[in-house]
Amino acid sequence: MQFETLLFEKEGSVCILTLNRPERLNAISGTMFEEIKSALDQIKADDEIRVVVITGAGRAFSSGGDFKIDYSQAGQTEDIDVSQKELVLKLITIDKPIIAAINGLALGAGLNIALNCDLVYASETAEMGTFFIKRAITPEMASTYLLPRNVGIHKAKELIFFGDKISAQEAKAIGLINDVFPDDVFMEKVKELAQRLAHGPTFAIGLAKRAIHALLMDKITQALDNEAANLWKAFDSEDFTESLLSFMEKRETNYKGK
Repeated sequence: MQFETLLFEKEGSVCILTLNRPERLNAISGTMFEEIKSALDQIKADDEIRVVVITGAGRAFSSGGDFKIDYSQAGQTEDIDVSQKELVLKLITIDKPIIAAINGLALGAGLNIALNCDLVYASETAEMGTFFIKRAITPEMASTYLLPRNVGIHKAKELIFFGDKISAQEAKAIGLINDVFPDDVFMEKVKELAQRLAHGPTFAIGLAKRAIHALLMDKITQALDNEAANLWKAFDSEDFTESLLSFMEKRETNYKGK
């Protein structure tokens, strides 16, 4: 299968799935969301693939949702999967281990894709952040549940409320990611770990992943539903409209809290 926004490569029993819009810092369009889901379906059906690595082309993992697309109709199309529930469920229910390789900037939905992977590694110059508040919207992809579990409730609130970027080193220190590797050997180190998993008992690893997520599934599903409801409210707010206008007009934002 050929993809417009992804690179799909197999290195033995490891699949390297690369978000491939480097000219937009791999901003995630609707097409990319759909193609990631299709790629995961293909990976699930391919018995030769035992481990997945998700990374980004160029100097970013992903800068988040693509805000150059038209959001003016967002609140009028209620069948849009704004919380990306289907993608989250595919990531956490596929039995094959998934590694997020954050090779650069990871913001908003980009960071949330990594949060929903099984293991997360970052290059030493990578930066990440929730970022949603910068656009007067609320987090999605079950991050309101997963982030507090990873870093604690007060740190999670700080990351969400301010939306500031943090370094890879801080992300490791607070438990957001597993480890940090030097830029020049980053993908080499990640691929070594992927191969180690691929040569291990991946059937048992899959069972362990399934058991871990089984205990979380109700909370994750509830978080996704809550996030979707909150996003629709945010899309209808004056602050969201102002955030888009200021973004397009390249000026300072004047929020009214409405």
